[in-house]
Amino acid sequence: MSTVEQRIREIITNITGLQSDIPGDANLYLDLGVASVYALQLLSELERQFGVSIPDDDFVDATSIGELTAVMERLTRHSPPREYTSA
Repeated sequence: MSTVEQRIREIITNITGLQSDIPGDANLYLDLGVASVYALQLLSELERQFGVSIPDDDFVDATSIGELTAVMERLTRHSPPREYTSA
């Protein structure tokens, strides 16, 4: 598991309360029932922790941890994720 995927799993767990060992290909919304309010929090937290702006289409299309990981790895390829510290 990549560092990016691990961080995404931690963020999802903190926001939704889901276990971090969910399958990487499970649809967060259809299979796991993540509510839209959590999706907005997830988008905001991913952008904050990784220091990137996620295009709306990329975020909407990425419905699993595996897909989110691919998006975040692509967006951070030229600028590694910054070290996260809680505010």
